[in-house]
Amino acid sequence: MNDDNAFGYSFLLADGDLVIEDGELLTVTGQANLIQALTLRVLTPYGSDPFNTTYGLDVTQAFIEPNGVRMIKELIKLNLVRTLGTDPRVSDIRQVLFDDDPAYLAAHPEVDQRLLRDQHHRRVWQVEVTIDTVQDRTTTLALKVGV
Repeated sequence: MNDDNAFGYSFLLADGDLVIEDGELLTVTGQANLIQALTLRVLTPYGSDPFNTTYGLDVTQAFIEPNGVRMIKELIKLNLVRTLGTDPRVSDIRQVLFDDDPAYLAAHPEVDQRLLRDQHHRRVWQVEVTIDTVQDRTTTLALKVGV
């Protein structure tokens, strides 16, 4: 089975909007479709889809209870693993890296740590999630998670 069949197809989205070119809706296939679908899954608040009430990311508990940074990150990580792991095209979640983790900072020396602290005060985290797919491929999702 090739990538296009394994990962399906959908309409192409740009900043949440359908992309139209020359009067036609553009589509996305293969691994690009998987990345788009997983990103949408994370951006959708948990339970907000009336047809699939277990779809989406639940970060409510991480931000409404009085938790320290370590606990907030653990709750987000657990919910990311649950959310992404339920997609049948994902076989494993290899790693979840937050923007203040040493490995993330080493991989992204261009990151302004003052800007990160400001985003954290606004309860927004940059997260990279490395996944294995059912096609035995590894890909990384770059996500913003927060309230």
